[in-house]
Amino acid sequence: MQMVNISLRNMSLLPRLCLLLSAALGLVLPALAENPKFATVDVSLAFESYHLTVVEKAKIKTARETLRQDPRHEILKLLQVDLRELKDQTRNPTLTEKERKEFYRRYMMKNYERVSLRRERDEHLAEQLKLINESMVKKTYDLLGNVRAIVQKIADGKGFDFVFEKSGKTSSQLAPLIYIRNSTDITELVIKELNKNKPVEKDVAATVNP
Repeated sequence: MQMVNISLRNMSLLPRLCLLLSAALGLVLPALAENPKFATVDVSLAFESYHLTVVEKAKIKTARETLRQDPRHEILKLLQVDLRELKDQTRNPTLTEKERKEFYRRYMMKNYERVSLRRERDEHLAEQLKLINESMVKKTYDLLGNVRAIVQKIADGKGFDFVFEKSGKTSSQLAPLIYIRNSTDITELVIKELNKNKPVEKDVAATVNP
């Protein structure tokens, strides 16, 4: 009699367990059956096509051109010409020993001036190039942050589960992303979103050359 009671008690639990299991499977199976949505993006192309990247590159180019126009470059060239002439005079056999010594003294003073000016120019250029490069690295990091934000915005809006970057290269110069089945390339969407507030050309020129 006791065995019968136990069996009936277990039988009464079975329908409830089946109901709970069915409910759980009802939640899990659709998620497992639904294929994840993949997208790819060429971050390098998006970054290069970003209007703020174009402006920043133009600024960097202008800054470097300005450094190349440092007036000390021309002064050093002129000093080099003067030094060559003075050195020739120190070897001129038609001059007296005293005159050659005087040219030699002037040569040494002029050479010291040239060395000092060149050191001053080189230190200035190194300092300015360092500042330019540091600014470029920071700005690049900020602009890439903008690209990542747009990629995330588009992925969220389009319902993509994964977005893979396809422009990077390995040590063998091969893209690490070879193939993704049923993926969507959102690079053009990213570029369009990045440049939606792009100013007109004259405004861009004013930004580059304030």
